[in-house]
Amino acid sequence: MIDELTIERISWERVILTFVVSFPGDAPESFFLTPNSRPYEVELPVRSEPLGEGRYRLTINVTQFNRRAQVPNGTYFLIARRDEEVYPASYPLRRAEELGEASRAFVYNKNFSAYTVTFGVSDDEAAPYFLMRTYSFGRSGKKPSSTIARLKSKARKKWKNTKRKALRSVFAVSAFRRPADGSNILFASEARPNMQGNLKAVHDRMLERGLDSQFNFGYSFRTGRTSSRQSAFALAWEMGKANTILIDDYFAILRDLGNRDEQKIIQLWHAGSGFKSVGYSRFGQYGSPNLRNAHRLYSYAICGSQHLRDVYSEAFGIERESVIATGLPRIDGFLREGRAEEVLVDFEKEFPAAEGKRKILFAPTFRGRGSGDAHYDYDQIDFRELYEACGEDSVVLFRQHHFVPEPAPIPEEFNDRLIDVASYPDTNDLMLISDVLITDYSSVIYEYSLLERPMIFFAYDLDTYSATRGMHKDYREAAPGNIATTFDELVELIRMPELSNEMTKEFVKENFDYVDTHNSDRVIDSLILSEPADDPDPAAGDGEDEISDRVGEEDPGAPGPEEQLNEPTENDTFGSYKAEEEDEENQWQTSQ
Repeated sequence: MIDELTIERISWERVILTFVVSFPGDAPESFFLTPNSRPYEVELPVRSEPLGEGRYRLTINVTQFNRRAQVPNGTYFLIARRDEEVYPASYPLRRAEELGEASRAFVYNKNFSAYTVTFGVSDDEAAPYFLMRTYSFGRSGKKPSSTIARLKSKARKKWKNTKRKALRSVFAVSAFRRPADGSNILFASEARPNMQGNLKAVHDRMLERGLDSQFNFGYSFRTGRTSSRQSAFALAWEMGKANTILIDDYFAILRDLGNRDEQKIIQLWHAGSGFKSVGYSRFGQYGSPNLRNAHRLYSYAICGSQHLRDVYSEAFGIERESVIATGLPRIDGFLREGRAEEVLVDFEKEFPAAEGKRKILFAPTFRGRGSGDAHYDYDQIDFRELYEACGEDSVVLFRQHHFVPEPAPIPEEFNDRLIDVASYPDTNDLMLISDVLITDYSSVIYEYSLLERPMIFFAYDLDTYSATRGMHKDYREAAPGNIATTFDELVELIRMPELSNEMTKEFVKENFDYVDTHNSDRVIDSLILSEPADDPDPAAGDGEDEISDRVGEEDPGAPGPEEQLNEPTENDTFGSYKAEEEDEENQWQTSQ
């Protein structure tokens, strides 16, 4: 029997491309992609997993394959190597029409850019080998229609470039003040006006351990509403002199400020990775990140368990080795013995209508693309019927996502049972004193699962949300509680005397390696005071830093010598970066 590498199946799961191949005989030393323009001069390693009986599963994350970038533009052969011999992959010619169906086009950047992965067969009749082609495309926006408009556009672009250069200059000057002993730490957020969650837990624990005598702490907390020229310069200065930067959410300014080679940038993501896809897991869908994105600039990110490292690696577009399973620091205070009793006393003083009653916390996530258009459809709720379902012994506590500024529209006559708790300072404390949680796709399920109390999932828009946002898992199978897709089903569950919490235990086992109060210490000890232990990537090859410069055809995904900007948004300010990052992608795609 002639040894041949044959592709049996091609499949996709979000941005993860999988080949199932057969290769009889002894196992190969490696699998790799090589460009047809320079075959075997460049080899890009591909992860492999043996399936038995000469079959293997090969996986490629097309957005995080080449030094935190996409598979470079080019046409590639898929190769197996064994005993110094190389074996190009073939695809059954009688099934060649299936290759078009397996191809993918990822449209992003507000439909101005696309990244395509297509499959075919080489035109060599003697050796019709399998080919994989990857290309980035971009189109320019609408040009100004008049001379005055063009002049205004040029002036705005010049102003944006000027302000960015000014901020980079401040960063560069401040970097001279960066101490060699690594003692400057910056705590920062571009999504919250003050320190909260994981950032606060790590900060407060460092104070408890007296580490403020060893480190100098800096702070920057801004939101889109509080960004200004003054705060932007202040942030650039703090970032420049920081040895370590701790953040807890998307941090767009990293695209211009921050140096992963000289600074340690640690993402203490504010939430667990829930059902919904985030970051690069939703590449090609609305709200998709661009191929260049601030997420890729983290030195490290944290997660709750080893199981979730691949999930976070995919979402952030960074290596699995850079995602460290320390546990979530904010859980330390959440699980502290006696905390629930303390919170209950204070809460019932502030909200006496809830005293002595069953407390049902209603805490859904937002709808919309982000903070700018975040909302929740309260038309789905019949407040009168919900009020009656509570009876005399229950109250519902409404807690909106922090992106949603409008309060829940609770009619005043129902305020004794339906209570808006948006003003309460800490969602975790609300969970501690709640007997039941009602949510949908929110990551609050992570903390709440540790309490082993019932959860209800009110997913009135499940099909729409799944189609537009994307899910890591089948929602109906993964939700650790009862699912209601209609308001009538929700009310029926609320009226039930007892709700099951059996699925919660398995959920905790999968998502938490540590159920204790030492998560902050693990972050401090393994990421701030030292470096995490090496966890080598078996698919990483030597010289990976230079791959994008040596492989494939001309790449419109390569950054130009000077980043340019398109039209600014109406609410563009000196301190606003998120809109600018979105506008940059088109120039990046078309400038090469």
